[in-house]
Amino acid sequence: MRLSKPWLFAAIIMVLIIWGNSLVPGSGSGSLSLSVVEAVRGALDALHLPSDWVTNFLVRKTAHFTEYAILGVLVAHAFDPEHTAEHMRLAAICLALVLVPSIDETIQLFVAGRSGQVTDVLLDCCGAATGVLLTYLVWRLRRREMPAPGDSDSFTRLTHRATCHAGNSAEKCAARRFHSGQDALK
Repeated sequence: MRLSKPWLFAAIIMVLIIWGNSLVPGSGSGSLSLSVVEAVRGALDALHLPSDWVTNFLVRKTAHFTEYAILGVLVAHAFDPEHTAEHMRLAAICLALVLVPSIDETIQLFVAGRSGQVTDVLLDCCGAATGVLLTYLVWRLRRREMPAPGDSDSFTRLTHRATCHAGNSAEKCAARRFHSGQDALK
């Protein structure tokens, strides 16, 4: 299985950042989260918006989800550089994105003031899955919009869609397609 080395390197760096954060004792981790809470509340207060809903719990869980969503994007790019979504590639992506949070929470069992939690592993896996799904969705949308190299028919269809649907009725589009000989390209 071919991997993308630059994306793999970025994914490894992200894993090291995640695991490094898990090595921070509970007091340091808690004070960092509280400083984020205060900063967000201060920004909301400055905008005259309610800020009481921003809690330490919300900040910590949002951080878990977000860092693993980023990791999901990186791992999807690393393990599936051709965007094939083959079963073996997807299995490798899933395995990596279940092992990393499991190890992450295990690390926390041995750090003062921290605890590993199964719910955090589940939240991390949800974040990673979101990152992977968004990556494949973007790839799929880009593939639908981009003509294949040298494929003039695809390019014609793409430009036709862009010009035809820009405020024109279906009848005008059909007439333009008929007169330009594009019916065969449908």
